[in-house]
Amino acid sequence: MKIEDISRAMVSNIPDVLLDLLEVAAYIYCADRRCSRGGDTLDDYGHDWRRDLRFTIPLREPDRWESPAVKEALRDALGFLSDDAYSFSFVRAENPVAPKELYFTGLTEGTFEPDEVALFSGGVDSFAGAVHDLVANDMNLALIGHFSATKVVNVQKELISGLQQNGLDGRFFYTSVEVKNKGVRSVDESQRTRSFLFACLGLVVARLFGKDRLTFYENGVVSLNLPIAKDIMGARATRTTHPQVLDGFTTFFSELLDHEIGIRTPLQWMTKREVVETLSGSGFEGMLGDTVSCTRTFVRTVDHPHCGVCSQCIDRRFAVLAAGMEESDPEQGYTVDLLTGDRSAKEQDVRMAVDYVKCFQKLTACPKNRFLVEYPEITSALRYFSGLSTAEACDRIYDLLQRHARDVLDVLDAATTRHKGELVRGELPAGSLLSMCFSRSKIEVSPPSGYDSQVKDFMDRLQRPVCEFAVDETAKRVLFKGDFSLEGTNYDLVAALLDNHRTGKRNGSDIAYIPAPNLAQVLGIADASLRQQVGRLRKLVTERLGVDLGVPLGTDDFIENKERAGYRLSPALREVSPGDL
Repeated sequence: MKIEDISRAMVSNIPDVLLDLLEVAAYIYCADRRCSRGGDTLDDYGHDWRRDLRFTIPLREPDRWESPAVKEALRDALGFLSDDAYSFSFVRAENPVAPKELYFTGLTEGTFEPDEVALFSGGVDSFAGAVHDLVANDMNLALIGHFSATKVVNVQKELISGLQQNGLDGRFFYTSVEVKNKGVRSVDESQRTRSFLFACLGLVVARLFGKDRLTFYENGVVSLNLPIAKDIMGARATRTTHPQVLDGFTTFFSELLDHEIGIRTPLQWMTKREVVETLSGSGFEGMLGDTVSCTRTFVRTVDHPHCGVCSQCIDRRFAVLAAGMEESDPEQGYTVDLLTGDRSAKEQDVRMAVDYVKCFQKLTACPKNRFLVEYPEITSALRYFSGLSTAEACDRIYDLLQRHARDVLDVLDAATTRHKGELVRGELPAGSLLSMCFSRSKIEVSPPSGYDSQVKDFMDRLQRPVCEFAVDETAKRVLFKGDFSLEGTNYDLVAALLDNHRTGKRNGSDIAYIPAPNLAQVLGIADASLRQQVGRLRKLVTERLGVDLGVPLGTDDFIENKERAGYRLSPALREVSPGDL
């Protein structure tokens, strides 16, 4: 681990807790890359995707890290980020792994006062966000880059040089940070903990500048972890800047430093197209082609910096075309062109592009009142938007994703018109995205052999949490994990259904329904009032459990209703004792 171009004055004052943070983050990142998730196939990933990672780390200030609050915040943040289980033991370092001088190799003289400290990867979002803050917001920035390969840092340095040549020299400070497994080949390329390392590096530099927050530049569509394919579940869709992840980072940083730390996300409510368009508004559209978004660093070449088949390349290219800025990012830079390139060499490349389009076709047809039922993954983000209620956050997310979906379909519509002659004559490769779109109103591609059964097995292994509840009959409350409970008329409704639920569970038999007139009579209300009360209760439970516990429920997942049979508590619910809860 080496951090370049930090001033001597800053390094001389770096506290031990920040050196410890650098080492902990580097250990976690390097272990992540050296521990296999089972292999490259869906079936292998299903068995070994979640790992049990246990660390014993020697530190300069282990007592601070052994605090239960610090360890819990660290485990929670990393667990959601990478879908792994973590445990930590921190001991005193007899001989710290390295003195600070070994990390800070490029000491310089001079001072710089930034308004913000931001993470700078070299992709479209980080570059556009930095340009917007420098030009439109007239800020001074400290930009922090991370790399484990020279191809990555070269992209960053070329962009930095472009900023300097375009009149922004002196307005920003840039340092690159190298962290990698030395002399050992990495066996897992998903790099789910990279954003934790990146955030820790940014925090260290921010604190050296006396700042209490750092900035992530990432558009909101990517941040929200939308599952593009049906086997992409949980952290298999990257959670790099997911709102819950960033909240976990700030909670951990604040506990560790005993000081309130924040993370700024100025692009949160923008689509990728809208981010790309900010470059044009700032006069930097000519540098769009110098940014690199592709995740497949190992196949990158000078002529083709983008593979064109990974999800990031697909996302980027749709945004560029939607913004009408293809002249600044020509198709020659992609090994496979988004629309006309042949993807048939690898089945997974065909599926990635097809699933991407199908995802947003489906989204455009999804009404707002079905949004959380169709996309329950969104619920994990809803309570992490400062200043917004969960309902307001849901509305803004729905609008954001609808805008992005329209961009995707508009690009396909325009391209179909532009290439109509070639499509009619069959001159485009059958394995091109445009040919597949043209040949069917809704894209359908036959799944590979065994795919559906592998998906089912995988999702069964990573199934969503079971909804558990307990009943406090003395206080007349139905309890859930956290601080959510049902009281009053809601308790009475659940209590009226409880005997049948318990009898069916105890006997291993089907849970009997209670006819609506009978249930209304028990509660002492009219049939119409019963329907209204059930509807309100379903809505309340669905919203609170989805947001608080990450247990997404559909309309009938708490109280089931069957025509002419009546109502019952869902058999999927599990009653436990208040103590077990």
